[in-house]
Amino acid sequence: MASIRLLKKDINNLTFDLLQECFAYRHYSEELSEDKFDDVIKKIVLLRNDLILRTNHPETDADSTSLKQHYQQVQLDLLKLVEVVEDLKK
Repeated sequence: MASIRLLKKDINNLTFDLLQECFAYRHYSEELSEDKFDDVIKKIVLLRNDLILRTNHPETDADSTSLKQHYQQVQLDLLKLVEVVEDLKK
């Protein structure tokens, strides 16, 4: 992993792009309900906040291998953001 700063930038950039896609889908889709749209936006924001929190506060007494695994897990969980947006299209 290059750096924690780049990981946080990736999280923020992906979140911003997904929020843009959600708003564009809402604008062009007439069958989308407001409740479903609001739920997806809330899930995206909550996942983003959780990922940033986990990135900022890893285990303090961990050795380097467990920290590496922690950040790899954060990167894998970043893909959950994309799955949330796919729920919007169902």
